[in-house]
Amino acid sequence: MPKPLVVGNGSLLVNLDLNASIRDMYFPHVGDENHVNGQHCRVGVVVEGKNMNMVSLIGDDWVHRLGYKKDMLVTDSHYRNDRLDIDLRFNECVHPFENVFIRRIEITNTDTKDIEFKLLFSHDIALYEHPMGDTGIYDPAVQSIIHYQRSRYFLINGSPHFDQYDISPKEEYDSGLIRSAELNMNSIQIGAVNSFVRFSQHLKAGETKTIYYWIAAGKTFFDVKRINEMIIERTPEQMMTEAEQYYHSWVNKEKYDFFDLPPKVTDLFKHSLLVIRSQIDNGGAIIAANDSDILERFNMDSYSYMWPRDSAFIAMAMDMTLHSGIVHVFFKYCHDIISEHGYFLQKYNPTGTLASGWMPWLAHDGSIQLPIQEDSTALIVVALWNHYKTTRCIETVDPLYYSIVKPAAEFMTRYRDPDTGLPKPSYNLWEENRAVHTYTSSTVYAGLKCAARFAELYGDDDLARKYSKAAVEVKDGIEKHLYDEELGRFLRSINPRDETIDASLYAVSQFNVLPPDDIRVVNTMEYIENKLSVKTDVGGIARFYKDAYHQVTEYDPEVIPGNPWFICTLWVAQWHIQKAKCISDLQKPREILLWVTDHATQTGILAEQLNPFDGSPLSVSPLTWAHATFVVTVKSFVEKARSLEK
Repeated sequence: MPKPLVVGNGSLLVNLDLNASIRDMYFPHVGDENHVNGQHCRVGVVVEGKNMNMVSLIGDDWVHRLGYKKDMLVTDSHYRNDRLDIDLRFNECVHPFENVFIRRIEITNTDTKDIEFKLLFSHDIALYEHPMGDTGIYDPAVQSIIHYQRSRYFLINGSPHFDQYDISPKEEYDSGLIRSAELNMNSIQIGAVNSFVRFSQHLKAGETKTIYYWIAAGKTFFDVKRINEMIIERTPEQMMTEAEQYYHSWVNKEKYDFFDLPPKVTDLFKHSLLVIRSQIDNGGAIIAANDSDILERFNMDSYSYMWPRDSAFIAMAMDMTLHSGIVHVFFKYCHDIISEHGYFLQKYNPTGTLASGWMPWLAHDGSIQLPIQEDSTALIVVALWNHYKTTRCIETVDPLYYSIVKPAAEFMTRYRDPDTGLPKPSYNLWEENRAVHTYTSSTVYAGLKCAARFAELYGDDDLARKYSKAAVEVKDGIEKHLYDEELGRFLRSINPRDETIDASLYAVSQFNVLPPDDIRVVNTMEYIENKLSVKTDVGGIARFYKDAYHQVTEYDPEVIPGNPWFICTLWVAQWHIQKAKCISDLQKPREILLWVTDHATQTGILAEQLNPFDGSPLSVSPLTWAHATFVVTVKSFVEKARSLEK
């Protein structure tokens, strides 16, 4: 099940499931070194006399209502157990400047009698993502549990202080299971280690008490000791208040205009900005998604990588909302990873090293081929131009013009078919087919146009003319070779020819190859809406016809051409916005924005795709690109609405 709650500060990222279990804990980079890696750090409750000293794990017979505090990356979740007459309220966050995960748990005894209450936490931690060679200790000097290995330390403490603990060998099965309310008080264990802590409280009838619990992360013992001492001195309540104030200030630093969009849309807009920021490493890598549930379905690999294409779209969304500081760090990251030949490869680790990839360097005929998606290279240049337009800070762009723009533009100019003017074959954005794609060609056109503008800015007139000429040749090639007169719409690709209708054909208008009301664009987009609409109560737009990725069951492709994707549905909204001539023309994109908000999770999270039968999230959650596309669509809607008002 995709994760409904995420909190993080760019160095420490924590994902929680609907049962309040920590399922992922990344440190020291967002997306790199998941020290829980999909296992369970569970929460359990014992009420003496009601559950016979057996631990009731949250999720067994509990009901829940999950959420976040408004305009904050701080959770606000409620759990209720009628049998135990207990209400729990969880507020959780990662401090914006200190690498510590803090929980505030309000416990309410709804019984008419006093009770003895016990709250237990388990920690199924495997440092460096492997359950071998760890040490777990109880350190009496700091009165805390510490898991450590080499340069990874996790310190666990709380207030009021826990009264029992245990450190034991990992169970082979039942990750994080809490078997008893009475812990063994074993103070050290090596190898594959689990740990447990217990907090005990006496609650009068109707009384509410609060417990704080935290996990500090660091590279040394002194790092976590310092954070622990800070929390005790400043109080965990103050640390959480600081986090609440910071996140609220960060997301509200600009007074956004929302025209007449309803509050649920504006709330998701702001929440999306917070979610996006949680998925960006402080070193600049913008990560596609950080959800370990995908491991089992993705051949034991994940989405925790920097895909240049996804990241370029996300960077443009952050610039559009004037959160440009982290975008500049992203381009510095790109500066370090671009190939000496001027292209980006498929994906990269948060640390800047080359990530796993499945695009072969050897073609079927034995010839050498570039294992690239050329749209990734083009879109980085487009995003950098947008960054400059937003910030107007030429000093930050200076080194990037020489290290990214010129090498990438030279590659895009060179890597073309001289007969058609189009880019040579590369993999499409869905990473499934190698051909000459309409989508990729449209992004290369935009990349060359932006490179020409950069060259003009720097007085490189010869280069500006060179890149502009190449862009015109790509545009001419798109119109001549990728539009099919007989079909009356654009092809997905040539070499090999592919007539599959694909939502990414929106790129022709998205990247200004042709205007949105050009009959060729209109015909293509109307065909997308007709052929790729999911004709169930869920609705939405599929990626392409007969898309089987994460298919839940066999179905008629005329009814369900594929699972609905948020980004593809929002592309249709963006096209309607682009071609709108009056306010009434914005009705369709308004409906799509409302559809997105209605199909987000209860906690405001956008997954990659939806189950076409019940609308439940599928694949990774959150998908950073989905949130960014929602943000861009809202901004585009408002801008167009204001222009049509005049």
